[in-house]
Amino acid sequence: MSVFAVKKVAQLWSYRELIYQLTRRDLLARYKGSYLGFAWALLTPLVMLFIYSFIFVIVFKLKWGLGTEESKTLYTLMIFSGLIPFYIFSESINRSLVLISGNPNYIKKVVFPLEILPISLVISTIINNIFGLILLLVAKLVFLQTPSLPLLLIPILFVPLIFLSLGLAFAFSALGAYIRDLTHSIALVVNMLFYMSPIFYQTSIVPEPFRSIVNINPLTSIIEQWRDVILLGRGIDYGQYGISLFTSVIVLAIGYFIFQYLRKGFSDVI
Repeated sequence: MSVFAVKKVAQLWSYRELIYQLTRRDLLARYKGSYLGFAWALLTPLVMLFIYSFIFVIVFKLKWGLGTEESKTLYTLMIFSGLIPFYIFSESINRSLVLISGNPNYIKKVVFPLEILPISLVISTIINNIFGLILLLVAKLVFLQTPSLPLLLIPILFVPLIFLSLGLAFAFSALGAYIRDLTHSIALVVNMLFYMSPIFYQTSIVPEPFRSIVNINPLTSIIEQWRDVILLGRGIDYGQYGISLFTSVIVLAIGYFIFQYLRKGFSDVI
């Protein structure tokens, strides 16, 4: 790690209390005034999971292809294990697009560390989706007879996802302040990534001419690692994990550079 990176991490650590307060405020604001409150963080993925399960398991009668005795529950959990990291990624990206324009008071304060806004947003998004992860872990322990020891590796699984989401949140929060149409175009791209990611299918069943397109998607490796570790108990493929981590670090570095380069003009466009 370079001297610059060490200094930035130390600087961000000094802002930890402010990051905590912003994250807490964002979490409370999500469900302010609602009767169910944080229960929506669990109900929303459950409803979407029910819809996808009905379409792919009940209507199309699809199976994951791990054996002849494969249950419908397995395919449902496979979908769920792919949805959680994708939701963290997509929510971080979509909300970052209006992050700068939605916080004009912070932009006008010269001494305010603007880089903590994307950080608190990503942390808030992860916490909001932890409820779904807990539900997935409970379902895995109840319905699947697969090794549970690899579950200790879950914190490691989060690292590439966090770096990737944070890097893109930095970039798009800065670009979104200048290009308002970006909200619509990125929403379209994220929707395309949803179907190009192996959430409902294995990468191996994708026809060879198109498989390279799916593999280019940085979410592909992340989702497959989540599925292997959490549901199948296979442990981490460190070769694949290393490539995913390296890619996410590059995205984080580029995203942070874009944010720092464009931040000086935020006050002029807000």
